[in-house]
Amino acid sequence: MMTEKLFQTNSYLKTCSAVIESVEGNKVVLDRTIFAPEAGGQGSDTGFIGQARMVHAEEKDGLVIHELEEVTSDIKVGAEIEMTLDWDNRFDHMQNHLGEHILSGILFNKYGISNKGFHLGTDISTLDADMKKMPDEMVEELELEANRAVFSGLPVEIKLIESKEEAESLPLRKALKVDEDISVVTIPGVDCVACCCPQPADTSQVGIIKIIKAENYKGMTRIYFKCGMRALEDFRLKHKIVTTLNKKYSSEDENLLENIKIQENKFNDVRRDLNTMKVKFAQIEAAALLEGAEKVVAREYEDYTLDDLKMLGKQASEMTDLPIILSSTKVNTVLLTHSGQSSLRCGAVVKEFASGFGGKGGGSDSLAQALFKDPEVMRNFVQIALASI
Repeated sequence: MMTEKLFQTNSYLKTCSAVIESVEGNKVVLDRTIFAPEAGGQGSDTGFIGQARMVHAEEKDGLVIHELEEVTSDIKVGAEIEMTLDWDNRFDHMQNHLGEHILSGILFNKYGISNKGFHLGTDISTLDADMKKMPDEMVEELELEANRAVFSGLPVEIKLIESKEEAESLPLRKALKVDEDISVVTIPGVDCVACCCPQPADTSQVGIIKIIKAENYKGMTRIYFKCGMRALEDFRLKHKIVTTLNKKYSSEDENLLENIKIQENKFNDVRRDLNTMKVKFAQIEAAALLEGAEKVVAREYEDYTLDDLKMLGKQASEMTDLPIILSSTKVNTVLLTHSGQSSLRCGAVVKEFASGFGGKGGGSDSLAQALFKDPEVMRNFVQIALASI
């Protein structure tokens, strides 16, 4: 017994009745189905069988097995029941799967590049082109050619073929993986490949194909793309981002990047000036710390970041050979450092004592840091560090 696959002859059939052949747990087999099972890198259809939500379909030995979210009272062997397809999900699959056919067909026929893998994700789809690094210009040309095929409204021809020999007489892009029940999808002048998934009637229903990015993947080029409504949603999101940035930078689309670059340069100038001032301030603070210091330079700060402590420690260690212990309650961090002339092994002190206080950190003989959860615990560690000098 085999399930009659209505979706192979009419991919626009949204409702239909069928007879329940078997029920095992929450899995149901019907005599016929409008639900396409998971196949070829594409997830299955979803919808309803009677009152029960159908969440997944798979094919085994010619039978389409429907997995229900919950078995309802109307799910009984022998009952005739209505199927209802989740059309938005189906059409999304059809748009993006046919988009892959178009991209793969152009790659193969124009460039001689095979598609080694395809995955139709819930948000973005990928295909793996058998080319190590695809130039940006080639990616742009591929996208343009693919959309020309979409805008041409080419017919999508689906032919059910009984024998492998008959199918192999066609100009197939990929070798057959099955011997019977073969469905061949042809887009004239673009693609010809065996595929059992539902397809749109013509290429115009893909809407648009947008390549999001292309990157190296295991010696191939992985192409990320979106079609139809997914491409529209991607455009709407990016349009919202660009509009927001235009308002922020007082720009139009055509000079936005230039204005952002100008602002970045100004920011970098301000950052360099700030860093120069922080260095000068650290030098002044370091000189003040050294006044009266005999065996060690130590101080706790309330508002210093770790970078502030490191900058101050660097300036101080250039002025003295004494060991330096700086801490901050803002980040509950202790910095131990020196010029290299002190016998204090900063990293060893942190390793030996910090963990005993619930701290973590590490470093070298001349520079180490320890982070704590509580300022009082941090202060206890500082006393241990001072005692070790």
